Order: sequence, then C-alpha cells, then structure tokens
Amino acid sequence: MASDAYKEMKDSGDKPKSDMPKHKQLAQMLSFRVVPAYYKEIEKVANRKKITVSKLIRSYIKEGMKRDNELTNQEDKDFRVD
Repeated sequence: MASDAYKEMKDSGDKPKSDMPKHKQLAQMLSFRVVPAYYKEIEKVANRKKITVSKLIRSYIKEGMKRDNELTNQEDKDFRVD
C-alpha cells in the first residue's frame, strides 16, 4: 500500500532531495501503526492531492502544531514538510 505519488517516485528512481545536511535530516523517527481502513482513507487523500502519504502526514502535523500555537515563527520556517 503506497500512494500513487510515492510509487511514481520509486519507479522513476528519484529519491527525495533535501539541501539540509544528512546529519540534520533524520534527527528522530516517529513510527505509529494505523489500521488498514484508516490508511486507505489517508492514501485516498494523498492521491487526490498528488503527494506521498508521508508528506501528507507531515503537513497535518505541522498544521496542528501551528493551530495549537506550538511553533514559533523560526520553528515554523525550520519545520520542513518537503
């Protein structure tokens, strides 16, 4: 199960790019389990928006943190979704 955007990226051989140094790219990893029915719904939204499931989830996290006033302006700039 993967979004269409992720499948296309994988099939084309492209890898996600970042200008951030490797030592800063993955400071921590967050893992969680989602029941298949929820994942399918998340995947549908990602496909509609033509983005990967991972990027969609990161954007939801950022939006929630902004809504709850948990990000300062500088942190907001540093919180990259791409």
